[in-house]
Amino acid sequence: MAAKDPGRIKAMAGHVRVLCAYHGIRLRRRRKGLAVYESRTVYARPVRSDVTYAEALHEIGHLLGAWQDSGIIVSEAGAWLWAMRNALEWTPPMDRAMARWLGSYIETQHEHPASDGVPAPGHPAWKVLRKAGAEPAERAHAKPSRRQAAASLRKLRGGKRAG
Repeated sequence: MAAKDPGRIKAMAGHVRVLCAYHGIRLRRRRKGLAVYESRTVYARPVRSDVTYAEALHEIGHLLGAWQDSGIIVSEAGAWLWAMRNALEWTPPMDRAMARWLGSYIETQHEHPASDGVPAPGHPAWKVLRKAGAEPAERAHAKPSRRQAAASLRKLRGGKRAG
């Protein structure tokens, strides 16, 4: 189906509303996504594309997905895993968006590894994190060299150097 098929996008938007209603989640509009566990509220952009659908599902995943009491990287992976498993379909644009957003957390992990909850090698979160080009370090929680971090970022950006 075409990416901009209005019926398809309408079905995705309806799916997000049904999921929220079924799980007792309030859905509010906001430019940047956010999930608030205490009030069971998800803030997301309106669903108008595959990517905004993925974003909304991801925010719902922060309330319903696995590993949400873990560090940032693991909880992000859990929310994305929930989104992939519960989407009506998962498309290449959704995969690219997920990789881009996960990549930003992976980049932060190199700067603040203790606070971001880098999963141990073998943790199921790596299945999702590998989609963003990340690999577990040789040792659990080992900090990569600057060269390794730069190579990971180039891979995420499709081989392009920052600049």
